[in-house]
Formats: sequence, C-alpha cells, structure tokens
Amino acid sequence: SIQAQILNLFMELRKDLNLTCLFISHDLGVVEHISDRIAVMYLGRVVEVGTVEKLFSEPFHPYTQALLNEVPRLEKRDVDFAPLKGEIPSPLDPPKGCHFHPRCPHSMDICREKAPQDKEIAPGHRTCCHLADKVQEDQKNADQKQDEWISL
Repeated sequence: SIQAQILNLFMELRKDLNLTCLFISHDLGVVEHISDRIAVMYLGRVVEVGTVEKLFSEPFHPYTQALLNEVPRLEKRDVDFAPLKGEIPSPLDPPKGCHFHPRCPHSMDICREKAPQDKEIAPGHRTCCHLADKVQEDQKNADQKQDEWISL
C-alpha cells in the first residue's frame, strides 16, 4: 500500500540519516510500527510517555489502556471492545483537575480537584495520573509490611 511505502521510507531515512522524527497520529498500529517512544495525549495534555514496548505491553494511564484496547490484534479476536463511557469534554473548557476524570473508570476525588503531576513509574516510563501515587503508596505499604514480617 501507499501508506506502507511511506512508512518504510520514513524508517529508511531515519536509519540512513540518523534522523529524529516527530510523528503525530491516531493510528496506533502505525505509531507502533514507526516509533521508538510514544507520548499519549488527552485534551492537549501528555498523559503517558514510554518506549513502544513498555507502552504497548504495560500501559499505565487509563486513557492509554482504553486506546490500546481498541487496536485490532490477531491474538484478541474474541475480545469485546468497550468504548469509553461519557461525553468528551470541550478542549476550550476542560474539566478541573485531571482532564480525563469524567470518562475514567478509576476516577477518585483528587482527580476532580487537582491536575496530576508527571511521575516516573519505571525507568523511561512516565505518566500524569493520580493512580501512580496510589500504586506507589500501596507498594510502599506492602514493602513495610513485608519488612515487619521478616523482622519477626
């Protein structure tokens, strides 16, 4: 196809000329094919950044998870696709706090009040999501309990 030829040309030029390309697309299959790193945006804000491998295998942000759930895959033939519920907020008047909270299945009170800060969740993998704070806090508590158990 013409699309495949253009993508192959991009990849060839990138390799031959040691180029860095900024590629913007809604087609995650293409993004996966051409990119080394991906930044996922929602209503003008970056919500997750990581390598292609990490983002496609372990998406963290609920919006990234929802997007990747809709990418057709041979190994997911019997999966029912579940579109996000709720109305897309206006980019001209985004909601307070996390812009994604009206559609997020994991929304918490803090999501409605405060915009999440950029946080590294793994080397080279970043997100802007309050769930990252909760996951890290839960891990810290689990580690403390394990340390207490070991010291008994």
